[in-house]
Amino acid sequence: MKRGAWSVVLAGCAALAAHPALAETKAAKPIRIWNLTASTVTDFRLAKPGAVDFGTNLTLEDDDKSIEVDERLKLPKLEPGVYDAKLTLKDGRSCRLDALTIAAGAVVSIEEKDLRACAK
Repeated sequence: MKRGAWSVVLAGCAALAAHPALAETKAAKPIRIWNLTASTVTDFRLAKPGAVDFGTNLTLEDDDKSIEVDERLKLPKLEPGVYDAKLTLKDGRSCRLDALTIAAGAVVSIEEKDLRACAK
């Protein structure tokens, strides 16, 4: 391919990459919480770091009102940010996660190793 043809190809690629609709695709995806623990999450609440009052139970957004093992719960209304999380598992544990960073369009996985301060 001649030098001029490569310039056209590169210019076309740059135009596609800069296209607003393509840039919005990732931002348009809802935040998802992915349960990779050993038990179903029956209650999942978020609060700003250090706050005492946690918000509403976000599992109510799901059809069966829980986040089963290996399920991803879509939370389209959730704003990106840093949160403390409080969750209750079907096996009877109540746990906390501190300083959970949630980015726009992210899939936030919660694994057994992430669970702290669990009590039965």
